[in-house]
Amino acid sequence: MKRRDYMAALALLGAMMTGCSGGDDSIADTPQQPLNTSKTVTLKTTVGLDGGADTRALTAAGVKTFDVGERMAVVYNNGTSTVKAVSHPLAAGDIADGAKSATFTFDLVTPNTSQDVTYIYPAAMAGDTDVDYSKLETQAGGTLNDLASKYDLCTGSGAWVGDNLPTATLDNQLAILAITLKNSDGGTDITNTITGLTVSDGTNGYAVTRSAVDGPIYVTIRPMASANITVTATDGTKKYVKSLTGKTYEVGNGYNVSWKMDVTITNPKVGQVIGNDGKNYAYASLPDGVTAVAKICYVSGSKGLALALADESTSMNWYDAKSTAAAHEPAITGSTWKLASKDEWNYMITAAGTYDKLRDGFESVGGTNMVNYLYWSSTEVNSTDAYYYYFNLTDNWRQTPKTYTNYVRACLAF
Repeated sequence: MKRRDYMAALALLGAMMTGCSGGDDSIADTPQQPLNTSKTVTLKTTVGLDGGADTRALTAAGVKTFDVGERMAVVYNNGTSTVKAVSHPLAAGDIADGAKSATFTFDLVTPNTSQDVTYIYPAAMAGDTDVDYSKLETQAGGTLNDLASKYDLCTGSGAWVGDNLPTATLDNQLAILAITLKNSDGGTDITNTITGLTVSDGTNGYAVTRSAVDGPIYVTIRPMASANITVTATDGTKKYVKSLTGKTYEVGNGYNVSWKMDVTITNPKVGQVIGNDGKNYAYASLPDGVTAVAKICYVSGSKGLALALADESTSMNWYDAKSTAAAHEPAITGSTWKLASKDEWNYMITAAGTYDKLRDGFESVGGTNMVNYLYWSSTEVNSTDAYYYYFNLTDNWRQTPKTYTNYVRACLAF
């Protein structure tokens, strides 16, 4: 086989072992069959172990296969700096052995063969000179093929062999979740309705956007151990939330997971109330045993802002106002208590029609109107002053030192 400039042997081994973590009220949280994925890359990249694949994606049997257009990146020193080169896209003629082998071609400029090289596969995960993990934060598609061609990361490094790129072993850096979702009673699969899903461990977040199609929803994540994670999902109308504790997902592993999801806000409308169960209702339709805790005052799609039905018990300085609003009870899954910003107050006033309609609109839903008039916002003027709203004048927005006292009406952002 002819060899182009600076192409050489590259051996890739990416083994995706099985693993699982238990706990919570998950329906299932079990590993797939062993994802046996060995790949030997020279001028020809070979996938070991038969798997009967027909796409580039990782197959259910765990075999990596190649597809037209795929690329690999190599990071090397060009004599003055560290640079990245991306291979030519694979053409049909570069792929062989039932898509388990492929030939990658690189064009390198003045490579310094005294410096090691690093391989990043697929090239879509490469930044300028290293892996760009931020690309995992927004994952489009949510299918196995999307995952494999864009996010299924392996890396490795090695020293030059003369003028040839080195042979190296490439290791998987991520875990893979194949997610199916059920409604809160576990009786209905809702995966095929979901258009957006986010998995967050408090440090890293992974947001998948997709068409509403049959699942599962595939997400690549960085490994985590005994982590508390929050899963949110939406079908464009309903918002589903799940909190899970003590989850462990190990590097190189693939997991089939199925979770029951709690509905929070469904078709929110200004004037509705949010109950202590985290759901929204017309006030007159509150179920027995559910207490209203906030009134919805602004809606944008499935998200919005609600205000507590009563002020905090006393006026306070700006610093205490922020911390008190953030600690407001009860906690509502998938929502955040906070001090509303200046813009958020304006959104709610506009939605009400006038400031006095917002101010006086709480008695009708079992709350207390904002009779104290002077209410803090979270928006700072500078290091010493912040904005407050005066609910009894035309010239409503004013500013004052943060050490002065004003009233607080906690805001629930959902």
